[in-house]
Amino acid sequence: MIPRLDDITKEPTFITSSFDEPVLYAPARVENLSPCNSLKIITAFTDCDRISTHMIALAEGMKTGRFVKGLSVEIILGMTKSSLSQKKHEDICRLIGFLNGSKGMPKVSCRYIVQGPEVHSKVYIWEAPDKNGKVLPYIAYCGSLNYTMNAFYKRRESVSQCNSLDAYYYYKELLSDTVDCFDSSVSEKLKNVVNNTADAFEEPDNSEKDYLLYDKQTPIDTLNVSLLRADGSDTGYGSGINWGIRKNGTKRDQNQAYIPYNHKDKKKGFFPDRINPDDENCPMFKVITKDFGSFHMRMAQQGNKALHSVESNAILGEWIRKRINAPNGGYVTKQMLELYGKTYVTFRKYSDGTYLLDF
Repeated sequence: MIPRLDDITKEPTFITSSFDEPVLYAPARVENLSPCNSLKIITAFTDCDRISTHMIALAEGMKTGRFVKGLSVEIILGMTKSSLSQKKHEDICRLIGFLNGSKGMPKVSCRYIVQGPEVHSKVYIWEAPDKNGKVLPYIAYCGSLNYTMNAFYKRRESVSQCNSLDAYYYYKELLSDTVDCFDSSVSEKLKNVVNNTADAFEEPDNSEKDYLLYDKQTPIDTLNVSLLRADGSDTGYGSGINWGIRKNGTKRDQNQAYIPYNHKDKKKGFFPDRINPDDENCPMFKVITKDFGSFHMRMAQQGNKALHSVESNAILGEWIRKRINAPNGGYVTKQMLELYGKTYVTFRKYSDGTYLLDF
């Protein structure tokens, strides 16, 4: 059971390490007396990697029954003048679009502060339904902890429980100064907010810089993986790059795709395999692209015969179609790949477990 600060008379306990479990996950556990199903976040800065890894972990927890079903996460991004470039805005929208279109993921939204002073606060508010089903603030945290990978894993931060009702009202007060990242008027409202000078950012999204950094280094291994069928004849319906396109007309996101990992391409130990034979999933790994940000992948299907993107299995399909100038969701043939100049993708593996993905 997670105690409410409202019921505690002693001084609040500060958390100074291992923030993930108490702040991002524990309130949603099914064994709690009142499992929380909604998280509201106020953060000065954020990054796509933090959003992505959090949503993946929540989704897997819902699937295995560790977390309650129907989780949602709402983010208010406060330091827009200092941290929001046009590219970062587009990356956030693309990621959230993928997440919300992927079955089993929590529903996630992001709103930007576009009027009034910037917001430098870091507040996490978990809500739980009461016996009548009304969702109420249950437990909240505040401190120095931005909703970023740097804050959670690389810096010394502190967080403590705070009054959940006060935190909730603060969140509600900020809403009138925000706009949803997908709002049709977002460009107009952000034209004096979006900062295109990346050097000024306190918390930049470093996917492009990271790619260039790794690209200068020597990988520990490299592997080309074909996008074609095992016999090399073509791509095919309902598989590989065209996994979302079915001859029988089954409705799917037609960008859904995976990379075939056929026997002739396999290299033992190149990608992380299951730690225990009975593990449901292989461990995921991070890939960085030159032009499509970073995302996470893992080996999948029986015999590990596929490589797919974890946040959404439409990421790979959209990326490859954009590279070859094919229509969004359009059928991709071997001839189209040959005209582009490649029928395979290249993974470069580095000593820290990061991969560059090129096509």
